[in-house]
Parts: sequence; structure tokens; C-alpha cells
Amino acid sequence: MATKVRLFPEMKKRLIIHFFCIFLLGLIVIDCSTYWSHRKKDLGDVFTAGVETPGYGLGVRIGPLATGFVFQGGESEPGKRDLGTGYGLRGGTFGPYRSQQLIFGFLGGEKFHSMPPTETSPQKEETKKTGSDPKSGQDFLLLPENPESEQDPNPTPELSDERLNSKSYEIRYLRFYNNPVSERRKAKKEAFFRKYLESLDPDKRNEAIQTFLAQNPKNKDDYPSAFLFEVELYISIRYGIRLGFNFGEFLDFLLGFAGIDLMEDDI
Repeated sequence: MATKVRLFPEMKKRLIIHFFCIFLLGLIVIDCSTYWSHRKKDLGDVFTAGVETPGYGLGVRIGPLATGFVFQGGESEPGKRDLGTGYGLRGGTFGPYRSQQLIFGFLGGEKFHSMPPTETSPQKEETKKTGSDPKSGQDFLLLPENPESEQDPNPTPELSDERLNSKSYEIRYLRFYNNPVSERRKAKKEAFFRKYLESLDPDKRNEAIQTFLAQNPKNKDDYPSAFLFEVELYISIRYGIRLGFNFGEFLDFLLGFAGIDLMEDDI
């Protein structure tokens, strides 16, 4: 019995020393600054609070279900959908952003992306060939050119921050209920061809490929996973406010402390 009493303090000291060593090793292996940076961004994803202009109407959205009458955004000239801006917390960041929304009953659509320092649309350039001259007998790639009618006059820009890109979207609410097979196939082909071009030029040094990718940005006409768990209220008379809470992002924030990235946005 006396032996057990003498051994217990020694075992306790060893456990404390082992725990302390493991803790120090964890601090060395894990980048604490990155960890807390992700937690901060996840917390920002939970809430939406912004002031937007121009806009008129009242609307409520619960996931993909939107109802009300809202016209937010607009055109500075026919065919140029370049109006609709906001400032506040949205998409996990605080600052200026592009916001356009149309709700008529339960139909409509919405566009959102953070504003880069200088927002510019890709310039149209003559389609070029990549690789060697076809006369030399070597393989070459001819990049297709989209018809003028299919080009978006105001495409969603590709931002330098990949996380901000993942939060950007341009969608139609009806797509959640009705997404034709032909459009799904077209989107898959475009995504495959884009990934193929990116694999050909991983260092981004081929001018023709990079020009084509800039002129044909990624298709944002889809629902980000977090979009389905968002509850938003929008009210405006010229200047409006948008308030929201995302239950999916809130769960992602809580699970993030255990290292679980539910929304796959810790990038």
C-alpha cells in the first residue's frame, strides 16, 4: 500500500510533463494565426448587415425560397447591368460589394460578389492559338470564341482571393426547382474545358489561355452550399438595408473549433 502511495505522485508528474510536451508540440505544428484567422472569417460568414443602393421594395428569403417585391440594382445604360452596390458585412468580409436582386412574388434572381479595388470587365481580344504553328506539324489548340449574344455585358469578376470567389454567385431562384438537363450538361462541359485549360498552363504564362480564361470567367449560376441556410430581410426606398443570419455558417463556426470545415471555406 505504501508503494502505491509513493508511485502516484511520480505518475502524476510524468503525466503533467507529457501533456505539457504534447501541448508545446501542438503549438509548433499548428499555425495558430491561421487557425484563429479561419475562426474569425467563419464568424463573419454567419451575419449579414449592409446598406445598399439603389433599390425599392420589401423581400424575405429563406434559403432558396424568396418572396416579396424587390428591385435592387439596375442599368446605367440599356443592356449594361452595372448598378447596385452595398457596404457592410456580407460574404464573410466587411467592405464594399456588388449586389443586385429582383423578386417578383416568388420568382427572380440575385447576384453578389465583393468589390475588387478596381472592378474592370475583361477586354475583348482576338482569339489566339496556343502551342506551335500548325504548319510545323505539331499539335496546337484552337480556343473557341463565344458568340457576341452569349457574352455577359457585366460578368462576375474573378477575384485574387479564392475564398471571396467561393462566396460569389449569380443565380436564378427558379433554378432550385427547375434546372433543365441541357443547361446542366452545358455547365459541366464549360467547367471541364476550363479545368483542362488551367491544367495546360499551371504557371499562368500562356497569354492566349489566360486571355481566354479572363474573357470566360467561372460560371457562378449555382447555389453556394451556405446559400441554402441563409435567412435574409431586405427593405428599401432608394437606400435600403439587408439583414441576415446563416444557420449553416453558424454550425460551421462552432465545428471549426474542432477542426471540422463543414462549408469547406477555410482557404
